[in-house]
Order: sequence, then structure tokens, then C-alpha cells
Amino acid sequence: MKVHPCLFYVPASRVDKLLKNVPRDSVALVLDLEDSVPKQAKPVARRQLREVDLTGTGHTGVSLRINSIETPDGMLDIQTILALGGKIGGLPLETVLVPKVCDARDVAIYRSLLSGLPKPPEICSFIETVDAVENAFEIAAVSDGLCFGQADLVAEMWAPDESYLAHARARMCVAASRYGLPAIDTNSFELWDMETVRDQSEAAKRCGYTGKAAIHPRQVDVIVETFGTAPGEVDAHYRTIKDYEADEAGFAVSKDRVLAPPFVLKARRMIALLDGIARPVR
Repeated sequence: MKVHPCLFYVPASRVDKLLKNVPRDSVALVLDLEDSVPKQAKPVARRQLREVDLTGTGHTGVSLRINSIETPDGMLDIQTILALGGKIGGLPLETVLVPKVCDARDVAIYRSLLSGLPKPPEICSFIETVDAVENAFEIAAVSDGLCFGQADLVAEMWAPDESYLAHARARMCVAASRYGLPAIDTNSFELWDMETVRDQSEAAKRCGYTGKAAIHPRQVDVIVETFGTAPGEVDAHYRTIKDYEADEAGFAVSKDRVLAPPFVLKARRMIALLDGIARPVR
């Protein structure tokens, strides 16, 4: 799954009206059939997938968050994807985001249902249930990306226990890094105070997230600035590897860095990640 600094959600039921506000640069477009679409509007949303034209948006592909296949709407979502041949609005369906995952078997079911498409989409699993937190590593092992769903996870709890949420977030990020996957943080419901969004984004990046979801255009710039690749960042990691390999001692400490096997391994892993992250527009 390509690593994007920002996943921008648009309710599929209103995509025809909201399309002009969709950002283009460094953003993955996610059409949403789940939480942002009330049950009575889900048939309209699926119809929009058949009618919308995305070819003029500047995007080369699209992602889709569907309803759980434990529900009738989820099965109808899958049927719609199959009927469309894996294309939406003239663009290839690159990723399907699947909610309420509990274990690896859930992911296998989605893959099986979509396997008949000419080019089956990748699967990005939501870690938003208590079971998913406990099974994060086995879910990561069979997924192409992970998303954190804090609101749904809190809904399973009597109270938003901060220590447990920190555990859940850390467990998901470590599982994602273990299998080399993008880790997308939950969206912010703050639509006015962008400093709060910046603080949330920076905290998520420190935890190990590689990107964050957005539900309003004004959130996008802050998220992309936080998670996008800074100028020279990839080059610095290459330089670490080159300098280490050229050092006869195989170990060096300077004011700015340490050259040793663990830090070289880190540089290689960061190159693999950052080479796939869209650069922020400056």
C-alpha cells in the first residue's frame, strides 16, 4: 500500500457535491460508505459510485471504506465493487478500507470476496475493536495497511481510558512497523483550531504513525506538513549508510549522530518508508 501523509475522506453519498473541495497534492482520496453515510443514504452512496466521474480530480486511483461484511450493507458494498470491475469514476480502486476487523480471518474473507477482480485492491484494516487490538500483529501480517479507529474503540469501553488507548495505539504502530505497513492515525473532529490538529498529528507521528485521516480540507495542510517527507530527509539516511560503510572502524560517534549497525538498520527502514511518501508541496 502506498504511503500517504493524509487520507482525505469524502462521504460517497455527497461526492458529486463535495468533489470540487477535494485536495489533490499528497492526499489519498477515500470515498466513504460507512460512518459518514447514514443508513438510509447508503443506497444513494452506492449509486454515486456508479455515476461519479473522478478523472478530472488529479488523482490516479481511489480508495473506498466499506461497511462491515457482517451487515447487509457490507455485502451490498462488495457486490457493487465487483459489478464495477474494480474501478470507480474511471479510476482504479487501489485500496479497500475494512472496518470492525477482529482477526486475520476477517481480512482473508475480504481478500477472497475481491479476488475475482482483474486487479484486486489492497486491504487496509481498521484497528478499532478490543479484539483487533489484541490481534494486531496477526491482522498486520495479512493486511497492506492499518488504520486506527479511536471513536469506535472508545465506544466499546465504559470510559476512554487513556492508558489503554495509549497501549492500543502503540501496539498498532509496532505491528505496522513489524510488517512494513503504513499506519494511519484516526481523524480529528477539530475543524476550527488547526493548532490542535497539529498537536494531535505531531503526537501521532511520535507514536509511530505514518499518516493521518482528514475529514475537512482545512485539516489537510497541517497533516501533510507533519507527515510529509522533509527536504533532504531521505538523503540524510542514505548518507548515514554510505558513511558507515566507508568507516573502517565500523563505529563512530559525533555531535550530530552515531554510526553503528542499529542506526544503519533504522536508516534503511526509513528509506523504504519515506521513498513511498508523497512530498508536500512547497
